Amino acid sequence: MSDLRVPFAHVDAENGRLLAAFATPLAQGLASGRFIGGDDVTEFETRFARLHGAAHAVAVGSGTDALKLTIRALGLDRRGTGITVANTFLATVGAMVTEGVRPVLVDVRDDENIDVTAVEKAITPETTMVIAVHLRGLPAAVHALRELCAARGLTLIEDCAQAVLAEVGGVPVGTFGAAGCFSLHPLKNLGACGDAGVVVTDDPDLAAEIRLLRSHGLRDRDTAVRWGENSRLDALQARLLNLKLDHIEEWTGRRRDLARLYDEELAGLPLTVPAGDDGHVYHRYVIRVAHRDALRARLRTAGIETAVHYPVPVHRQPAALDGSVEVADGGLAVTEQQAEEILSLPLHPLLGEDQIRYVARRIEEFL
Repeated sequence: MSDLRVPFAHVDAENGRLLAAFATPLAQGLASGRFIGGDDVTEFETRFARLHGAAHAVAVGSGTDALKLTIRALGLDRRGTGITVANTFLATVGAMVTEGVRPVLVDVRDDENIDVTAVEKAITPETTMVIAVHLRGLPAAVHALRELCAARGLTLIEDCAQAVLAEVGGVPVGTFGAAGCFSLHPLKNLGACGDAGVVVTDDPDLAAEIRLLRSHGLRDRDTAVRWGENSRLDALQARLLNLKLDHIEEWTGRRRDLARLYDEELAGLPLTVPAGDDGHVYHRYVIRVAHRDALRARLRTAGIETAVHYPVPVHRQPAALDGSVEVADGGLAVTEQQAEEILSLPLHPLLGEDQIRYVARRIEEFL
């Protein structure tokens, strides 16, 4: 047995490589005495908007806040319902619940993204919105969803938490709906050193409303025109994120290269690899395989760290058992089946090709 070890993530090493470059900006930021908002945040917003082809970007405290504040800023009927999926991180659904929108969960396709046909069947007179999740960094069927929402008078929001730089036909995600909501959690492809998030939109009024809501609804220092939140990006985090923006395209290319190598090494085995797509940014490389838990245990003994994203679909979470979440007619059979089979393999920019091959050989031996 090889003594090779394959960590699932390597955030410490990824950030460690930037320490020298970050030392001077950090020192300057500390000396400035300006820790909330300011030019560093504005620079990050401008660069992030440009990177995603959007007119506006509004930095907030987390990806969850990006969703919540967007829903609130859009002024959607709090008595209405919203359609999304159950195989997402719970924040997607939780943002609806906490903002007073009743979630209706529909099934997904084989590629794990929202099934547009299921969405259409789930629409009722109470439906006000659809949240499309670009799961793992693979774009959902946003063209079809945009057409459906436009035809039925619904608002489309994109949950881009895992999809920085993901594209559909060369067009970045986040720009197909009213807004795109990104997470900059440390484990994301573009990660802060703590919680952070950002909303992109082409609507100047929506951007202005989110800016108000993220800062207590304050129009100026002493005048509150809304009841808002405290959800502002720290200036030091913005400095780090601006540094990382210099590398994000390179890191994304590396993720795609490693994913292609996984595809090659796992070809012919009795498992399902992620759906191939030129716009995929591979936040996670997730296979589907029988006897998932046994395989995961075997890989652990071989020094390979894996994870399951997500083992318990949202509708089965204890918080959802109070009736706050509704499952659409037709059920979630595909979602339930995939939850039993999904396994996230190690994938990050510092992963070596020898490590990819090592993982693949251990999987082949098991199967």
